[in-house]
This record gives sequence, C-alpha cells and structure tokens, in this order.
Amino acid sequence: MIPKECKRFAEVDFLIAVVSAHAPREKSIRHGHPSTLHLWWARRPLVACRSMLLALLLPDPADPLCPPAFKSKSRELLPLTGCRDAGGTDISLRRALLKFIGDFANWDNAGVEVYLKVGRGLVKAAHPEEDPLVVDPFAGGGSIPLEALRLGCEAFASDLNPVACLINKVLLEDIPRHWPDLAERMHDASEKVKKAAAAELAAYYPPDADGAKPIAYLWARTVRCESSGCGAEIPLVKSFWLSKKQGQPRALRAVAFKRVTDDQPPSVRIEVFEPRDT
Repeated sequence: MIPKECKRFAEVDFLIAVVSAHAPREKSIRHGHPSTLHLWWARRPLVACRSMLLALLLPDPADPLCPPAFKSKSRELLPLTGCRDAGGTDISLRRALLKFIGDFANWDNAGVEVYLKVGRGLVKAAHPEEDPLVVDPFAGGGSIPLEALRLGCEAFASDLNPVACLINKVLLEDIPRHWPDLAERMHDASEKVKKAAAAELAAYYPPDADGAKPIAYLWARTVRCESSGCGAEIPLVKSFWLSKKQGQPRALRAVAFKRVTDDQPPSVRIEVFEPRDT
C-alpha cells in the first residue's frame, strides 16, 4: 500500500510537452476512437487522461516512502517495452517510468498488448491489495473512466446529462460485455431506423428532375431586389461555401433567369458549382 505521505508522479514531474504533442492527433482519428460512437462537445483527449491517471496512481520511486515492491516490479516490467534504464538508481527509474508514460500516450501504443500489460502491471504493483477505484461524477464523453478501465482500474461514471449517461453505458458496459455481437445488432437496428425514416420523410425530399435525391436543405431568408425593373427574390446567406477541402471545393451561386412575362419578376435558382480559384 502506498503511504499517504508518499508523493505521486503528478506531484513531482509530468511530461506536459510530450502528452500535449500527442493530444491533437486524436481529432483526426476516425477508426476505433470513442468520438466515432457519438460526438460530445467537451470530450477530453484520451492521451491526457491516460497519462494523468498513471501519474496519479503511481508513486514516485525516488520518494523515500515509495514501497520497495513497486520499484522492484517496475524494474521487471519496463524492459518489456524496450527500456534499458530502469535499473540503477531510483532517479533513473523515475526517468524510465516517465518515458513509459510518454510513450503510452501515443495513440499507436494505446492498444498494444505489451504496453497494456506493463501499464496494468504497474498499477497493480502500486495497489496490490485491490484494484483502485476511479470515480468521475461529471464523466461527459467518458474519457476518464474509459482510460481507468484500460489501466485495469474499477471505474464509476455518472453525469447529469442523459446523453452522457447513455454514451458511458454503451462505452463502458455494453461494448466490453457484448462485442462483437453488439456491433451486428446495432447495424441491423440502424438499417431499420434508416429505412423507416426514409419512408416517413420521402415526401419532404422529392427527387430532382435528373433523379438525384436531396439529402439536406439550406434555409435562408430572402429579400426582393429593389433595382428598377428587377424585383427578384435574393437569398440572404452568410457564406456560399459548401466545402473548402483541397481538391474538392464546392460552393453555391445564384443564377437569375429572365422573366417570362413583363408582369413577373426574374426567377433566381441556386446551383452547386466547383470554384476554380480557391
């Protein structure tokens, strides 16, 4: 058991620059990341949660009150990740543990078996009596409890928002217990919902003359042109851009057609085009 007076890693040192360098990458990950399950506007980076949890759960090996059993187990586990500086002094062991925390922050190592084994082994060595309980009463997107489970801890998550509660239940309970059967069932259910919604909303999305089906509408207020002899209705929109992706620029433009009769104003049609100079 870690004495209360023994300092944890977070009280001594933390690789802020290393973890911060890994965190932005999560925004571009589209496979295997919890954000693909459901968007959450205040989701915390997994790498930051994983690293800080380790820093809070592990004692500082250079602290005089650090349990010798933890230091011995750390020197046994760290070489599994290629670390060669775990032996020697307690200061060198501290550096080796810090390096492991920084390496484990890399998304590419989050699911690597050897890193999971070492991370969970270190937590177990620091808390041999029982698995530590990580409580997050404002769990939100579930980053903290998810990383607690990854490190072999018990996790308790709650939130006032029912959407957050549903995200955490699926992420922390349903997926670990029922995967991969859950994926197939969710796919089948989503297909049924998609077909039912398509049938119910078909009247609001009639196909175009060329057979193409619209997937969304852009709503805008219109004003009538006050120019002499015009009177066409012009849409008021903040931006005509639809996409500025490299190689796929798309925008809207208004095309005016001459009036059919003198007593009718010109008609304005909005069309999608590909700008050449972006």
